[in-house]
Amino acid sequence: MANEKTAVIYTLGCRVNQYESDAIAEQLEKDGIRVVSFGQTADVCIVNTCTVTAESDRKSRQIIRRMAATYPGVPVIAAGCFAEVSSREALRIPGVAAVCGNSAKCDIARVARELIDGTFHGEKNLVTDIQKAPYDELTLSSPRRCRSYIKIEDGCENRCAYCLIPTARGRIRSKSADVILREVCDVARGGCEEVILTGIETASYGKDTGDTLGNLLRAVADVPGIRRIGLGSLEPNLMRHGFPDEVASLPQILPHFHLSIQSGSSGVLRRMRRPYNAEQAMDSIRKAREAIPDVQLTADVIVGFPGETDEEFEETVVFCREARFLHLHIFPYSQRKGTEADVMPDQVPGDVRHSRAARLEVVQKEVKSALLDEYVEAHRTEPVYVLCEEPVDGMTYGHSEHYVDILCDAPEGDMLRIVPVYLTGHDGVNCIGTVKGGT
Repeated sequence: MANEKTAVIYTLGCRVNQYESDAIAEQLEKDGIRVVSFGQTADVCIVNTCTVTAESDRKSRQIIRRMAATYPGVPVIAAGCFAEVSSREALRIPGVAAVCGNSAKCDIARVARELIDGTFHGEKNLVTDIQKAPYDELTLSSPRRCRSYIKIEDGCENRCAYCLIPTARGRIRSKSADVILREVCDVARGGCEEVILTGIETASYGKDTGDTLGNLLRAVADVPGIRRIGLGSLEPNLMRHGFPDEVASLPQILPHFHLSIQSGSSGVLRRMRRPYNAEQAMDSIRKAREAIPDVQLTADVIVGFPGETDEEFEETVVFCREARFLHLHIFPYSQRKGTEADVMPDQVPGDVRHSRAARLEVVQKEVKSALLDEYVEAHRTEPVYVLCEEPVDGMTYGHSEHYVDILCDAPEGDMLRIVPVYLTGHDGVNCIGTVKGGT
């Protein structure tokens, strides 16, 4: 259509950001603004930014500049976490017409329309006090991909020594269970069979309302059409307080949890102000595996935190070997102005941080290869169930219920469906399989 208006949305960071971008896209489309891919003609650009590390800030600035260079003269809206905590810096980037951080995310679709129509006037910095912000009203009424992320909670109150997220996201606010269930029902009616319930601190769902994550999961499991339910990143202590036993009887719950471990050294965890020590974190892992024997675990780990000695790093290496994580997100510690850790003594040199990250990566590859050997042997004649997501080099790529990457020979007609796959091998990253029957 000659008069149709279009928008590009570029998303950095976590699943919560992805959900919010999806919900904003839906708002734009309801207002007659079609969302297009980067590189296509657009009348407004939105960058949903991240600030979890200094590198995230750098990438956010880089993408904003890239967007402005790719679309000269087209207004750019800086949104998300970097925009929230560094709104003045974001506004100084050439091409940025408005800054809508997390405290103003519900204004993004309106601002985009006004920028397109030439009616946007007044204050360009719409960031307000996130600590006083209520839960936003963004919702999703139709699936935009093969699995749907559903945000159930915002904010974090852990105040870890290295983290700016409480500043970017504010206090814990939980979404009403009724609203969550309505969203899940809507995406299920749209054909989505897998939902991932996520939040900034997913395990904190209901702390402000009196509800519980277990109650919510049981209600979501009753939604017709939902075959698989996953969860966003979880605080390890949740596993020590009966949660695995509570959900083990729900067949829709994916046997995969991502844990925010951060370190395997009690000394480092204490300085990080994490609410557990290494022994308690390992106890969480054991309890998860006792309740759900085939569960796969992934985790986040920070190396090179201020004061981390060679011995403490080795404690983390030993911890990760024993924990047998399917995957690790390994982060060299990133100094963040405004955090307690930024001014701690004994900052670990950058080259040491990166060499430790590389060493742990080698260890993790060994652990993962051994896990995949076992996984293949366990599923040569007993299938895994793969959500077929996209074609890759003549194969179909997707994830099993354990969140293992799978390449299989599922036909194009199975795309976006969950199919049984029998495994035949792996390449160190992906398991390889066939839908044609066990070997």
